[in-house]
Amino acid sequence: MKLFTKIFIAMLITALMPQVANCYDFEGKGMFFNLNEDGTTVTFTYKTPIMFALDAPAPTEKGYMGNIAVPSKVTHNGKTYTVTAVSDYAFSGNSELKSVIIPASVKTIGQGAFTQCYSLKSVTLPPALTEISDYMFAESSLTDIIIPGKVKRIGASAFNNCHLKSIAIPNSVTEIGKAAFSANRWMETATLGKGVKVIGEAAFSICSKLGSINLPSSLTEIGAQAFNECVALTSVNIPAKVSSIGTGAFCNCHELTALTVDPSNKTYDSRDNCNAIIETASNKLVVGCEASRIPATVTTIGSEAFRGCYGLKSADIPASVTVIEDHAYFYCKSIKDLSLPNSVTTIGSYAFVGCDSLETVIIPNSVTTISDHAFLHDDHIKNVMIGSGVTSIGTWAFKGLDEVKAIICKIQDVSQVKMGKDVFDEIDLSSCILAVPTGTAQHYKTASQWKDFKNIKEYSGTLQY
Repeated sequence: MKLFTKIFIAMLITALMPQVANCYDFEGKGMFFNLNEDGTTVTFTYKTPIMFALDAPAPTEKGYMGNIAVPSKVTHNGKTYTVTAVSDYAFSGNSELKSVIIPASVKTIGQGAFTQCYSLKSVTLPPALTEISDYMFAESSLTDIIIPGKVKRIGASAFNNCHLKSIAIPNSVTEIGKAAFSANRWMETATLGKGVKVIGEAAFSICSKLGSINLPSSLTEIGAQAFNECVALTSVNIPAKVSSIGTGAFCNCHELTALTVDPSNKTYDSRDNCNAIIETASNKLVVGCEASRIPATVTTIGSEAFRGCYGLKSADIPASVTVIEDHAYFYCKSIKDLSLPNSVTTIGSYAFVGCDSLETVIIPNSVTTISDHAFLHDDHIKNVMIGSGVTSIGTWAFKGLDEVKAIICKIQDVSQVKMGKDVFDEIDLSSCILAVPTGTAQHYKTASQWKDFKNIKEYSGTLQY
């Protein structure tokens, strides 16, 4: 993830940064400036770009180093100018830069201004700043920051992969952008101001030490994977105004045991003290945890609802559920046995991948669709029962079941089943028993993929594990 982030940011900077010999109008005291159109103000900038394409030679100049204090005024050719802005990428890639003080005269700081400043620990921001631009501090070593009280938006990846231990977001902020604080692995506390309305996609993902988060009453939207892999997070309460929760917003939160929704919320609820978040209108469970109890009114287990719930030992799914969406139980490592109710019709893609303890799978007659990769590489499964109603089995649905001993298939006419690619790939087809209904063995022995089993046996009566 860290390597990918570095490559992505470097590519982005390469694409957007002007590749010219001189990127400034004049120099003053070892710093570089561009004249603004008003003729009275200037923008602080760089001499030459530090960031180049990944395969380019290293820059010959180191750029800004050590501790820098940007002046509020600068004189050139006898005229004094006020410094009102810091340009895009002004300090980016200056690996020996340690601290920067931005004067109160500055009102805007461009995107990527401090990105990949690997030694940067501290920056003093001006009080007039209204936006933390995209990628502003990404991949720096920033350990603390005070966000000014007029900032309204924190941009995408603004603090991605920094070393922040805590963050206090002022009441003025209404939007926290995509991946704004992602991969701050040392962050233990995040205080959100009373004005935050939107928490963007992956905004706090991979903040491994974040143990709690108090979502403000102003909040209306939580983006997909907003808190993904916040492995220390233990509890979440959804405020009344939240009307949108993205897929996997709290997935891979291994310690999460308490999920509640404000009773006044009109879009979501946590009915019957279920320790889960349910979309009220659709009766879809969208976020679960290892302590969740699925109410009998739920009809759908949403995509990534239980993803990464390592401590979930049983998937107790009520008979009201008809659909299990993609990645619903992805990497629920402690589930041992899976017996779905005879109401489920669809098992989504990757629904049970990574269920390393799973030994027995019983797919009821109600199921018509087993989607791609549904049980991919669940290599401790020993027994599988496929119900009679299945009409479609997706690509690699049962691939890599190394320890499977027997598959009981109750389908009467397999020629009518739509088969994806390599459904049973990497199963030992010479030793695994395929038990089929009486009078159907010959059909299985001529049907694509099923015929590859070498030990096809007919059964009569009722079979169960």
